[in-house]
Amino acid sequence: MAFVLTPWQAPPARPALAEDEVHLWRFPLVYREHLQFLLDEQELQRARRLRVPRKAQAFITARARLRQILARYLDQGPESLHFDYGAAGKPVLAGHLAGSPAFNLAHSGEWGLCALARGVAVGVDIERVDRSLDFAKLAAGFFSPAEHNRLQACTVLRRRRLFFRIWTRKEAWLKGRGSGFSDPDQDLGMVHLSASCTHDGKWWLRSLPVTRHYIAALAVPKEFACLRRWDGWPTAKAE
Repeated sequence: MAFVLTPWQAPPARPALAEDEVHLWRFPLVYREHLQFLLDEQELQRARRLRVPRKAQAFITARARLRQILARYLDQGPESLHFDYGAAGKPVLAGHLAGSPAFNLAHSGEWGLCALARGVAVGVDIERVDRSLDFAKLAAGFFSPAEHNRLQACTVLRRRRLFFRIWTRKEAWLKGRGSGFSDPDQDLGMVHLSASCTHDGKWWLRSLPVTRHYIAALAVPKEFACLRRWDGWPTAKAE
């Protein structure tokens, strides 16, 4: 299957999401006070439970941008949307809105991502490549034996970046399935450890650069012809 990866570009006011496409939005986590008024009470309560102000502001910004993105596809006000939540906390649109796409949200550091697909689940993850992170400890605790062996086989100089590639692919896959790290089946499988774009007959995974010092991954349960990348609020000045 020929695959098209578009450059990051400004989105249209009403983007059209075709069945054979995935849309990926990126946005800076620049907090604006008015964004909190787009959230519902449940989201605001979650933000209040985050004791670190920077994390609370990042959560508010990410959820507000998610609402604004979905509103473009649904032609509704972002504050009018309602969500239900799966067992692992994955949000879905409530009410089975006509034409509503599947979506997934991720954010880390100063950037957020939102992935959308039609008719299938989708998972996305983004991580800032933290030079101070004890990645070996995390790998020992969360990687399967095959994933850990793949990491150890890499040269020391490249091991940190490979850790983040495996981690984002693993988390995007688990989020696409609607589960998390509590899922007993967490082994990505050798196919998904072999390259940056893989398909094992069940899940299509692709690792993606987002911006400098960040790495991301996308997981969808089928191959796609096109991944359109939208640059939402690139400076966060135009609201």
